[in-house]
Amino acid sequence: MKNNLKRLFIGSMLAAGLLTYNNSVQAGGFNLYEFGGRASALAGAIVAQSADASTVFYNPAGVAFLDNSQFYGGVTLIFPTANFVGVSPMFDNTVHDAVQNIFTPVGIYYAHKLNDKVGFGIGLTNPFGLGLEWEDDFPGRAISRNALVESYYISPVVAYKVTPNFSIGVGADLVIAKIDLIRNINVFDSEGSPGYDVGEVELSGSSDLSYGFSFSAQYQAEKWSVGFMYRNGITNEFKDGDAAFAFHDDLTVPQAAAVAGALLQDQHVSTTLDFPGFFSVGASYQAMEKLRVEMDYMWFQWSVFDQLQLDFENESTPDQTIPFDYEDSWQLRLGGEYALNEKLDLRAGYIFDKTPQPIESVSPLLPDDDRHDISVGIGYKTGRYVIDAGYMFVNIGERSTVENGVGMNHNGFNGTYNSRADLFWASFGVNF
Repeated sequence: MKNNLKRLFIGSMLAAGLLTYNNSVQAGGFNLYEFGGRASALAGAIVAQSADASTVFYNPAGVAFLDNSQFYGGVTLIFPTANFVGVSPMFDNTVHDAVQNIFTPVGIYYAHKLNDKVGFGIGLTNPFGLGLEWEDDFPGRAISRNALVESYYISPVVAYKVTPNFSIGVGADLVIAKIDLIRNINVFDSEGSPGYDVGEVELSGSSDLSYGFSFSAQYQAEKWSVGFMYRNGITNEFKDGDAAFAFHDDLTVPQAAAVAGALLQDQHVSTTLDFPGFFSVGASYQAMEKLRVEMDYMWFQWSVFDQLQLDFENESTPDQTIPFDYEDSWQLRLGGEYALNEKLDLRAGYIFDKTPQPIESVSPLLPDDDRHDISVGIGYKTGRYVIDAGYMFVNIGERSTVENGVGMNHNGFNGTYNSRADLFWASFGVNF
């Protein structure tokens, strides 16, 4: 009966996670890393530790060091804000605010100790996603009015304890991605002139199932531990997406209506979207009886995200290439946990996140910059149960596409973006 309830509980939570709407503009590029209440409060500096089942994501090798089988899951609420001020004379210095949305990435895990040496687990996470929506009158609506990318990773893992202090882990990633991009259609546009707004196009679709893998290792000594984790990149293929065109009823330029109607019709569209591979390496140290600290370094192969090629089904509709030209980037993560008493832990962390985005690619689709993130949180333990909660401030700050008086944006859409995000999360765990 106990095992049946356990399977039912885990299965229902994984199903609930698949129905959760999740995306955001958070870590550098569009990578997310907040998939466990304890780990998030430590700013994700967790690769050298294995305190709960979220180690399935952060370092699968850590499953071999867990004391018990455990279910652990939670959700993060992300409140991003962004605005744009355009460069004169094309714009009048008006502040254009992005639409206020809430995004909810999840992390849901089950880890089981088969014996003293072998453990396995499974997790549901959303490591890559973005979401940014602008008002209908936004001047950059022909570049992007609403951009959503979602990812769903189901990751089974196995860990083996080679020695009492050293373990290795391997895992598989089963990945599905979703895209929904909306922008207005302008015709007869040129540099310095937006042209005529004749309607909008929505590009949407789900990718084929893709596969990836992870490899990790962890060494734990009495006062210190080290860890390493690598997850390979994923190429998501969208072979049968939809391009839906809608035109304004009150078009006053006959030529614009004729061009739009002749070339832009509902049809299928195909593309590929690359998620980068990344690795993390870190060391944790018991600095005091009640204080443990960790520092992690992460590297992302963002150079694979060079462009988005949109291939339309009808030959009369021109294909489109959206350049990104991202560069490989890195992050530094610091975290500390203080055991206030046997039941209550206090946590804090800091992240420096180097942007992979060159100035030419900063646009309404995804404006990014170097980030400084600060996190705090608490953990409460009672019997078999664990509750973790926390908050993170993501300071993206101000990024201009003008350098030495010259506009650098690929589309000629230049100005200054200002962005930040507030994150709140809670996770719940139970040991079996």
